[in-house]
Parts: sequence; C-alpha cells; structure tokens
Amino acid sequence: MNHRELIAALTPLHGEGEARAIVRMVMEERFGLSQTDFLLGKGTTLSADDRKDFEKIAHRLCSGEPVQYVLGYTEFFGHRFRVTPDVLIPRPETEELVQYAIDELCAPVSKLFDLCTGSGCIAISLALAFPSAHVQGIDISESALAIARENAAALGASNVEFVQQDLLSPLSFAVEEGADSQSLDLVISNPPYVRSSEAGEMAETVLKHEPHLALFVPDADPLRFYRAIAAVALRLLKAGGLVLAEINSALAVETCRLFVDAGFLDVSVRDDQYGRPRMLKARHP
Repeated sequence: MNHRELIAALTPLHGEGEARAIVRMVMEERFGLSQTDFLLGKGTTLSADDRKDFEKIAHRLCSGEPVQYVLGYTEFFGHRFRVTPDVLIPRPETEELVQYAIDELCAPVSKLFDLCTGSGCIAISLALAFPSAHVQGIDISESALAIARENAAALGASNVEFVQQDLLSPLSFAVEEGADSQSLDLVISNPPYVRSSEAGEMAETVLKHEPHLALFVPDADPLRFYRAIAAVALRLLKAGGLVLAEINSALAVETCRLFVDAGFLDVSVRDDQYGRPRMLKARHP
C-alpha cells in the first residue's frame, strides 16, 4: 500500500478531505515528507524499513484507530501532548474552554483545580499560562494520570501536580480543610457528559478506541459529575471564584439550573465556535 491507496482506504471512514489530512500528517511527522516532496514524487521512495512502518501505521488507521493515538500525540493550545487510549483526544472546544479561563481570571492567580484531568491538557495549559499559580489535576484513572505527569514533565510545567481521587465519592475526595478551604480561584472541568443513549450518534472511531470511562454517564443521572463539581467548588472556591466546565449542549438548561439551585451567581452558558452551547460559567457567592 502507498500513500494514495491509504487515502482511498480511509475515505469511507473519514471523507476524502480528512483522509488526505490524516495521511499528510503521518507522512510529514513520521517520515519527514512535506507536501512539496509529494509533488516531486518522493512519497513513493520510502526505504525498506520505512515501508514496513508505513504498513503497520496503515493497518492501524484502516482499523479506525485515531491518527493521534497512532502517532502518540496531539496538538492542544500550542503545545504537544502525548495521548494514548487511556485518555481522550482533546477537542477544539476544550481549547476554547482554556482560553475562556485565561480571559476570565484576574491576576494574581494563586490556585486552580482541574477535575477529570485526563491527559492533563487543561491543567498543564493553565499552569504554563499562569506560572506563579499552583495547579492540581484530579482524575480517577491512574493510567490517565501517568500520561498527564509525563506531559507536564515534557512541557516543563513544574507548578502542576496530579492526584488520583474519585470525584463522585465524597469520602475519597478528601481535600485538607483549613489552608485549602475556600482558597481556589478556579475550578475547571471537562467531565464525562455523553449520555449512554447518545452513543449511537458518535463516530465509530471514538466508540471503539477512546476510553468510555471519560465519555459516558447513565441516562438516569446525566448530571452526576456536575453535581459533584458544584459541591467541590462551593467548598473550595474563594468568594467570587469561578467554575468553568464543558457541558453537553443538549443539557445546557438543566446544567445551568443545577448551579443556580446550588447557590452560584452569574450562571451562564457560552457557545463554542460551532454555535453549540458548550461552556458553563458560574461564580461562587
């Protein structure tokens, strides 16, 4: 198989435009071939070892595995993050959430929590944006936290730490009282929010390869993580501190009502670049 045949094989999965972009990314990143090289015909002159690697990559891509997992990284907020099937692949709307946080926070910023941190992309991006702040990323998955710690080390984010805790268990979510109580400037989160009944609307590449633990919530209690986020934020945010969260656009009204009923002020939702209500903001009273 050559690169043209791989584009043809991936087109039914992704569409021709995305298939071309995937193959171009692989050829540039893994084999050092630019678009100009292709125009000059160099795409057909791989060495024997490179051809073996290309065949392995092609097999993984044709099985539907996301190119980010195949390459082992993705770009997020101007930084390169390692990703594996233990963590979600960050989406553009999550970059918007990070920018929203940066725009909303007022200096000096001292302490931030990222709940359900996954690869650490939110926590690390904020740690790099606010180098004098202490950032803590929390997740239930130790495998995900291992990736997050690796990303922090690779990007030089020395002011972020990652802790394994279960957000849904008040007993295990044990943050020391006293100095830590009501000291946070921001609680931010991109938690699981896809209802099980919505799985059929998702791409097969996501369903087969990305971690369901980080994606899905039961239909009977789809806001369970937001209820937990609100409880943590009420306990740990300073007066006027912010909650920012990515949300299920189909449940924007219900999610807002949850935070209003919990006593938060200035609860609002912002649309993402595609016009979908995807980012919630709430302020501690």
